[in-house]
Amino acid sequence: MRQALPLLPLLLIACGDHKAPNKVEENSPVQGLQVAVEDLFGDWLDVQDSGRTQVHEHWERDPNGTPVGLGYVLSGKDTVFIEHLALVRHDDTLNYAVSIGHDGGGPVLFKLTHDRDSLVFENPQHDMPQRIVYIPNGRNAWHVIVSGTNKGRTSTDHYRFKRVIDGNVIP
Repeated sequence: MRQALPLLPLLLIACGDHKAPNKVEENSPVQGLQVAVEDLFGDWLDVQDSGRTQVHEHWERDPNGTPVGLGYVLSGKDTVFIEHLALVRHDDTLNYAVSIGHDGGGPVLFKLTHDRDSLVFENPQHDMPQRIVYIPNGRNAWHVIVSGTNKGRTSTDHYRFKRVIDGNVIP
């Protein structure tokens, strides 16, 4: 799960007996965010390993209004990793929910802990990672940092996503 968790469609989450996630209103920030959730919407790409590896995220709103995403990694033409993402309310707090692969089990929730100049989601009890940070870099780029400690070993992965429109990366 180490590299799995920053990648960003369709995950509807019902967490136990909790209420369904609240709808996020179109074109409005969530909980007074200065970084709007809507800024995530669209297609994103990070090219790594001199072009051999492509990390993709796609974010949109599902029919219920929930922001949902799909993250996947391509190595050449092979898909080597898939995760389903969503931003959901749980106990009146916005959470980043991640479910790995097809039928990957229940989602792992990361609580929103900072929302001013970046979106910071944390789950100190998770094995790896414990922290996911989305830092906007203008309107067409995100720097995503996934970090944590597992079995005494600290790890940090960086993803530099650029917006993709009609198959073209926007500078």
